[in-house]
Amino acid sequence: MRQGINLNFVRKRRNGPDRSLREALILCRNSGFSLVDYLSAVETPDWREQAERTREEMAELGIRVHQSHCPFFRYRKKGRELFEQYAPRAVKAAEILGAKFLVIHADECRSEDSFDSGEILRETCALLAPVVELCVKAGIRPAIENLFEDGFGPQFGGRSRFTAVTEEVLALLEAFRGSGIGCCWDSGHALCSYGEGAPEELEKLSDHLLCTHMHDNSCRQDQHKPAYFGSLNWERVIEILKRSGYSGDWTWEFVYERFPDELLPEFLRFVHQTGEYLIRSGFPDGPGAEKEGA
Repeated sequence: MRQGINLNFVRKRRNGPDRSLREALILCRNSGFSLVDYLSAVETPDWREQAERTREEMAELGIRVHQSHCPFFRYRKKGRELFEQYAPRAVKAAEILGAKFLVIHADECRSEDSFDSGEILRETCALLAPVVELCVKAGIRPAIENLFEDGFGPQFGGRSRFTAVTEEVLALLEAFRGSGIGCCWDSGHALCSYGEGAPEELEKLSDHLLCTHMHDNSCRQDQHKPAYFGSLNWERVIEILKRSGYSGDWTWEFVYERFPDELLPEFLRFVHQTGEYLIRSGFPDGPGAEKEGA
């Protein structure tokens, strides 16, 4: 098991413009990461050229995109229309970058009048079908991410967001059985939804697990903290991954922190060391026991 990290986090500065792509890639490499979760811009006219330039720069620095994240638009009024416009580009950009997986949020079809899981499932299947088909043709496996109720949008019986419940993720995977579709398990989202029961929800999805977004939180808030900075039972997570035979990668997903240039390298090294500790604790004889790049 190897470690990856979401590149957009590394690019964000506390003050001033974002770090350049090259600067962020070098920071990742120097901290021990050779894999990143990244999707180049797909909303600009030169999106294809950007993806090709990004692939070349990453190859030069020895960094590989192992998973990309499809854009999501649920906080905008035209979310579904934007998804239909940009998701096909995301598949092609991910293919150019060499990603094995495309992580997808499946909550663009939320009704404004009610929350009917069956109706939303049907609408979501119709929305995702062309994207799943494009993924199959590109040799990319779509990975549905488990979400959580965040209070945005109208609430109906406490529900506003599809796939915040594990059974809804499973129903969507069943609808696309045979396509290579699977799940990206987001540990922080599961903790928001299920608290101490989050590892048991991972167990329900473990047979479908393709990739991960790993982070911690407390108070059921989506805080994207490093492991052991929140309340997730990481030992239990590792136990479930080992028992299920998971052989994918371990990808850290941080969002909110903005580090000064002098502090970020040390933070990235600390995160990488934490990942090594966790992986060795469950997979002492596996690839994770070796240094990345060794």
